[in-house]
Amino acid sequence: MKAKMLEENVEMMRRGITRPTEIEIELKKRLEQLTDRLIQKQLQVESLSSEKATLVLRIETVSRLLDEDELPLQSTDLAQISDATGSFEMADIESGKWRPSNSSFQPVIIRDKIRAGQRQLGSVLRQLDIVFSIGMVYLRRNQKAQLLAFLYLLCLHFWVFFILNSSSHISDGTKSGAVFSLETINNTSNP
Repeated sequence: MKAKMLEENVEMMRRGITRPTEIEIELKKRLEQLTDRLIQKQLQVESLSSEKATLVLRIETVSRLLDEDELPLQSTDLAQISDATGSFEMADIESGKWRPSNSSFQPVIIRDKIRAGQRQLGSVLRQLDIVFSIGMVYLRRNQKAQLLAFLYLLCLHFWVFFILNSSSHISDGTKSGAVFSLETINNTSNP
């Protein structure tokens, strides 16, 4: 009788160890929800930081233009500027439509545009990095996603290998399937 009770206790303990309780299941779900929210908030912070940096850059650019050329700022941020022919045109300083009067300032504007382009490229790269990081976090957590990603990459490599090494029956046999496919696309796109 005592041995039977001990066996039941041992069996009960085994079930308790292998099966998570409802509280543990709820805690896991809550942890996953909080982790997802944290990732979303981090994305929002990155986005807002990027937007803030862009706005600060615009403010600095406009301030420098105003300081260097001593352009009087009207209440609407628009000024009528007379060009060489005497006609007036509207200029918006923030959007970059304003042209400074001295020609020595032109290389500086080009350098500023190049720097702005580099900053935008950096911003795009940071955003792509965030997206790929989130994808990696998802792949680390989900075994099925890992398997599907591996199978996708494997199929993609086999498909590329097949396209590059296949020969077309329509061509004379000296061109690979990829070259023939590209020629066909070019021929059909030209009227």
